[in-house]
Amino acid sequence: MSGDKNHDLKGFGSRAVHSGTNHIGDAVNTPIFQSSTYKLTDERYAGWAEGAQHTLLYARLSSVNSDAVAQKLTALEGGEDAEVFASGMAAISTTLMSFLSSGDHIVASPDVYGGTYGLLTEELPRFGIETTMTDMRDPAAYEAAIQPNTKILYIETLTNPVLKVCDIPAMVEIAKRHNLLCIIDNTFASPWACQPLSMGVDLVIHSTTKYLGGHSDIIGGAVVGSKELIAEIFPRKVHFGGSPDPHNCYLLERGMRTLHVRMPVLSNNASILAQRLESHPLIEKVNHPSLHSHEDYEVAKRVMPKGTGMVAFVVKGGDVAALKFMRGLNIIYEATSLGGVESLIECPFNSSHMMIPEEVRHAAGLVPGFVRMSIGIEDVEDLWADIESALSKV
Repeated sequence: MSGDKNHDLKGFGSRAVHSGTNHIGDAVNTPIFQSSTYKLTDERYAGWAEGAQHTLLYARLSSVNSDAVAQKLTALEGGEDAEVFASGMAAISTTLMSFLSSGDHIVASPDVYGGTYGLLTEELPRFGIETTMTDMRDPAAYEAAIQPNTKILYIETLTNPVLKVCDIPAMVEIAKRHNLLCIIDNTFASPWACQPLSMGVDLVIHSTTKYLGGHSDIIGGAVVGSKELIAEIFPRKVHFGGSPDPHNCYLLERGMRTLHVRMPVLSNNASILAQRLESHPLIEKVNHPSLHSHEDYEVAKRVMPKGTGMVAFVVKGGDVAALKFMRGLNIIYEATSLGGVESLIECPFNSSHMMIPEEVRHAAGLVPGFVRMSIGIEDVEDLWADIESALSKV
């Protein structure tokens, strides 16, 4: 990839702003190359023949804009290379199918993202790939689930939406001991809050729709890791076709340039609101890694001490009360997804996790009344006034 000189930048903010930017025609930003194909030259033929996935031949393979995004992601996560996808699920499914074959086995957690859960339990078994679900909070349980045909330990930095924090170094140690790939979904933390590659994880996946894009206006995904592993993923990206378009990549690059500015504000907002919610009489339980009451508080201090903008809590009175609370809000918007500059709220039982069996949801902690909030960069006192007003109506 071009632009590797930007990897010499020491500060995260400097890398967020400058890494990967391709100043074509002396433009300040990488221009949008709204072109599906590029001129065939001997040099490009040679690059393609050598497996260089960032060779500009055809936009389904690589484009000026996807290359710029891949460089910036690589710099922010501290990897060697990256691939960009049309969605987070395209990144997850393509990555897993790059390293799994019929007869293989994977270990994951029952409270992973709902789309991932569906992939693991409904789609992969059709291809002879089995998954054992066990508690991500318990590395020993993950190790106990390993079989002779296990290939991957799949984890999330922060689970969606229960907000369990993974002991990443402990999982990496297990994976290395058994010669397995350790793959992590880092969406809920972002590279600003956690850099799993520095802890020994093999591949980091993102739904770039969320914090990386940051403005609730794109869908995208990415995977970052070593050049060797990314080279294994690229042919499957070509075959499965989950490539992003240039304009989408342009918006993603724009969003990543302010990641280091947005994240401290929304993370601090979330921490303040979590503390206040915990003392509210209508709230049964609050999950946020900054709270001393959080079961993974000590792990969170080691793995992602900067926090997150995600807050989960249980409203007394069950789902009916939770829905009434949500629909009494004026500023915080009821919608799925997360990571934007605006605050969003949802009940997973009728949105992100509606296709997961009720007993599985409840066992994972998604009990009646469970609410997930993605906190934005609004003034925190306005957000709290909105929450207090809505709770008073319950």
